[in-house]
Amino acid sequence: MAWWWSAVQLVTWSVAAVVAALSWLWITRPRVDAPGPPTLPIIGNALQLCQLPATIRKFREFHRQYGDLTRLYAGPILVMLVTHPDDVQHILVTSRLVDRDPFTTYAMRLFVGDGLITNKGAQWKLHRKLISSTFHSELLEGFVEAFHEGGVSLSERLAKTKGASTELYALTFGINLRLVFRTIIGIDPDLLLPDAVAEEEFALAMSDAMTTIQRMMVRPWLQIQPLLWLTSKGRKLFRYVQMLQELAKKCVAIRSAATDETPAKSRPRLLEILIKPGGQTVIPLEDVQNEIVNMIVAAVEAVSLTTCYALTLLALHQEWQDAAHQELREIFGEGDDYLRPANMADLGRLRVLDSVIKETLRLFPPLSLIPRVAPEDFWLSKGQVFVPKGTLLAVAPFITHRLPEFFPDPLKFDPSRFLEERAGKEHPYSYLPFGLGARNCMGTQYARLLLKVLLVEVLRRFRIQTHISWEDLDDGILSVTQHPIKPIKVSCIPLHQPGI
Repeated sequence: MAWWWSAVQLVTWSVAAVVAALSWLWITRPRVDAPGPPTLPIIGNALQLCQLPATIRKFREFHRQYGDLTRLYAGPILVMLVTHPDDVQHILVTSRLVDRDPFTTYAMRLFVGDGLITNKGAQWKLHRKLISSTFHSELLEGFVEAFHEGGVSLSERLAKTKGASTELYALTFGINLRLVFRTIIGIDPDLLLPDAVAEEEFALAMSDAMTTIQRMMVRPWLQIQPLLWLTSKGRKLFRYVQMLQELAKKCVAIRSAATDETPAKSRPRLLEILIKPGGQTVIPLEDVQNEIVNMIVAAVEAVSLTTCYALTLLALHQEWQDAAHQELREIFGEGDDYLRPANMADLGRLRVLDSVIKETLRLFPPLSLIPRVAPEDFWLSKGQVFVPKGTLLAVAPFITHRLPEFFPDPLKFDPSRFLEERAGKEHPYSYLPFGLGARNCMGTQYARLLLKVLLVEVLRRFRIQTHISWEDLDDGILSVTQHPIKPIKVSCIPLHQPGI
């Protein structure tokens, strides 16, 4: 019996020690003079933050109740929800905060490894400098032909649905995955993706992975790999990580086998920058593979989701779809030349479509949340709120973009606010779909150009309709990107059908 009693005592004292430590951390937690929801001892607002799914609406409700700077506690850890453009500017631009919070970083690191998304310090600066030339304007102009072919392929797949209600995400993801390999990475996608089934498998895995990462962000104990492995979602995530790493290894093998140098007048692609002919790498091999995975996740996910949102918004607002169709007829004509490949001059004249894209990015920014850590004490709200070192700062574009003082009637889909070039004029930091500052998205122009070409090709061939409601479209899961809770489905009706 002695051993049993000793075990009970050990467990009791261990639990007491943990409770005492947590109580001390709670009592000595950092304080801030900002409003927020009521807290519970030790756990703070953890019950509210850990509820799944963690929806966009929940955080909008925090903002509605407590204002532009909301105080939250994840246990003893202070979290500030930041929405006003003045504070956004101070955090992302003036103070140049670049380090992300540990919860998001570790969850993403399990997914994509150490790369541009998760790195910090000297390694992040080196990799960003190396990779940034991949998005040079000269290269982007050369990508337009590939984008056109991708848009035609997407249209062909949509045509096979014969007007039936179809989930968009898997289709757009597959096309964009192939385009990222062909353009940014510089590898023939046919060598990596044998068929559309493989593309759809990746799309479904990506959607599932975003949900799992959200769970890991709001339930940090799931970031312990053995615990994550015990869940079915966790095991799926590990399988997807393996799929991505295998793709990256294939890319490296193909590039390493190449013997030709990049033409002197041609700017290099990602693999040509990181791997020289013969297989010599500029950075460690593992880093090369991780950067390939980072590029796949960042570029493919953002463009795929925004394409889905844009087409669905046009389906919900037929007057703007009519305006886009009219603009396309004015630029491309109505004869046999109507479906010719768009060039840069054509794309530059598409003011209506450009405003549609900008308004879509306002309502559904790819970077719905931009997390940062305060490396030192500083002030927000124009010097009225003291923020202590170590505070987790959650910049929320999905709220900033809907502040009525900067975007009147903010829930209305109104591309004219960009057509008239008045949106965001009240404050230059009220619009940040791809982030701001030192850690902004390098692929912003790539994404905008690709989005425009894909929409041109689809809208020249179809009228888009949907039965989804605005409420369903707007009910998103808060993760690295903003996925709708319900699948986005549309019907694509060929324009040559009678009565269309």
